[in-house]
This record gives sequence, structure tokens and C-alpha cells, in this order.
Amino acid sequence: MTKLSSINRRDWLRASGLLATGLAGLTRWNPTLGSTNSSSAATNQAFTREFYLTSPPETMPKLRARLMANENPYGISPKTREALIKAVDASNRYAWMEFGQLAKLIGDKEGVQRKHIMFSPGSSDILMAAAAYYAKGGGTILTCRPTYDDLLERSEKFGAKIEAVPLNANYEYDLDAMKAKIGPDTKMVYLVNPNNPTGTIVNPQKLEAFIREVAPKVPVFLDEAYIDFLAPNERPNTGKLVAEGLNVIVARTFSKIHAFAGLRLGYGLGQPETLKALKQYTNNDFGVSITTLMAGIASYQDEEWQNYCRTENAKAREYTAKALKSMGYDVVPSYANFMIFPLKMKTKTFESQMWASGIAIQTRDFGGQPWCRVSIGTQAEMEIFIDGFKKVVG
Repeated sequence: MTKLSSINRRDWLRASGLLATGLAGLTRWNPTLGSTNSSSAATNQAFTREFYLTSPPETMPKLRARLMANENPYGISPKTREALIKAVDASNRYAWMEFGQLAKLIGDKEGVQRKHIMFSPGSSDILMAAAAYYAKGGGTILTCRPTYDDLLERSEKFGAKIEAVPLNANYEYDLDAMKAKIGPDTKMVYLVNPNNPTGTIVNPQKLEAFIREVAPKVPVFLDEAYIDFLAPNERPNTGKLVAEGLNVIVARTFSKIHAFAGLRLGYGLGQPETLKALKQYTNNDFGVSITTLMAGIASYQDEEWQNYCRTENAKAREYTAKALKSMGYDVVPSYANFMIFPLKMKTKTFESQMWASGIAIQTRDFGGQPWCRVSIGTQAEMEIFIDGFKKVVG
């Protein structure tokens, strides 16, 4: 399989700006449309952000499969929807005491106390707060690449340097190589597990051993946005490490398996003094609406819906990987709700033709090799993707 090289993480997410704003959210994706069999008027246009903002709907290809933003295609659970509707009656109030209920649920599950928990709209605020705090005065943020780059890019803007070692041969974080790079100027170690864009994970036992060895020397930040796509018994017990007093920060989001990409809710786990420092750079609880919070309380308890989404995601992911492999494409084994694989044609041509046929995906070039990252939608959407893929690649 082609080796992955460095990737601009922001490009992956910026191209996914449709999370909250639809097609108008595209900012950097600007390929010229290649040849296609589509009869849409849009086949004679260049797909730019301005095109989607200013063109009438009838000139745009109908989006048949939205597979570019790692969203949950099944939406919020029925119980969550009911809680959200009921919460509208309280939407004239700020969320204050209600955070205690969700904090207790999280604390009981993770084995931590209220002082170890902070809330935010999604996990992005926590990542950005960590970037601002740990980049102060320079120093180095250590990671592996390709990975989720938003925290890293913001750290650079705040004055830190990024030192990244390559992923290992299995496209996983290389913990041994990272340990070897830790030096006196290392301000923080950053890991994404499962990783984005590869979908790979770190062995839980190896990760725990790594944290126990490294955290006494330098803080370890774990971005666990996609951790819920692992079965509970497959996940590392990072809450236990926080409870033991280790210098580890864990960022979680409701945007993925809970389907809160638009509702915006997340939380962080860490030592009280660390969270106090990070709160200087975020609105913390105040950034979460009471309607979202009440919906989050219901969703966190709805394990039946989480299991359903996890199971359906795994089925559609397996179907897609099998279909791609049958056509001679190597797929990086994924544990998340997306997968990545190398293409055999130019990225702009491939992406343009897929979007023109109503299939939204992402592409990038790494080390001279074109790649596609496709989110896992419903079974029907993945069948549309495979059908469209076959037509585009011939």
C-alpha cells in the first residue's frame, strides 16, 4: 500500500465546513470539473464556494450521498429528539445547574470527579484552548502525521513548533518514535485516537503504558472524537488515568456517534489545575445552550441508540471496504466512521466527477499519491458511492 506522508489537517476539516452550513461552507475546495456523463448544467461550471453561494439551486447537481464530513447519517436518537423538544420550553434560561447532571453521568462512567470535567460546544474549543496555552513562550508540540491538524496549526500561530514523526507501517501512531523525540522543549504530546484521516487506533495497553511513562514528564493530549465507534470493551480507560492524577487531557465530542455536529456539545477530562488554565481560553459551560445540554443528557444515556449507530456504521464500512478491495484498491483498516484509500487518477478530476454526480467526498495528494477519504453513510449511501465510484474510475 502507498505510504502516507504529511497532510494539512485543516484542509480535511475546512473542506467539511458543510457540517453546519451546507454547501455554502466550502472554503478551500476549488477543483475544475472534469469530464462527466452528468447532464446537469453544473458540469460546465467550476465548483467553488462562490458558485454554491450565488448560483440558483437548479444549476447544482443534487447531493445524493453526503460523505465528506464524518457526520452520523442516522441523526439524533428518538429519546434525544424528545428531550430536545421539551427543552425548548427552557430555552429562555441559561444552563447552570443542569451541567451537574451530565457531569455526574460522565463521572460515574469514567471514574472521575466533577473537578476533572469541563464542557464546551464540541471538542474544538478544548483543542484550541490547549493550543493557545501550551504554545505560550514557544517550545515544541510533538505528534505523528498525518493526523488532525487544527490544534497543531493553531499552536504554530501562537508560537510553538510542531515536531511530527511519521505513522508506522500500519498507519498508526508510532509511540516508540514519539518517545525518542521528547526533549526539554517539548510542551505537549498530541495523539488522535482513532486517528483522522486514517481511522486507525493505538493498542489500548500500549497507549496506557505510553501515558504512564510520558505524562510525568510532559502533558499528553488525547483527541478521542471518534472513540465511541469502538465497542466499550475495546476502548482505552483514559478516565482512570485522569483519576490517578496523571497529566493527561482527554477531549471528547458529541458530534459523531451522538449526531450533535450541529447542536455542538463536548467535554474534556483532565487535572483540575490544567482545566482551570484551559478555561482561560474558552467560554467553558457558558458556550453550551440549555437545549443542547438537555438533549446531551438524554443522548449520553441512550446506549441502545449508540449501539445501533455503531453496528450500522461497521456494516456499511465493511461493505465499502470489501467493494473497494474487489476493484483492486487498498483500504487502510478503519475503526471510525470514515476510511481512506489511494486513488489511481488525479484527485481534482475524481472529486469533480463524484460531486457532479451528487456524491460528496474528500480528496488530497500526499507525497505525489492521490487519496480519497470517504465518510461512512447509510448502507444505501455507500451503495450509491460504490456505483458512482465504478462509473468515474471506469
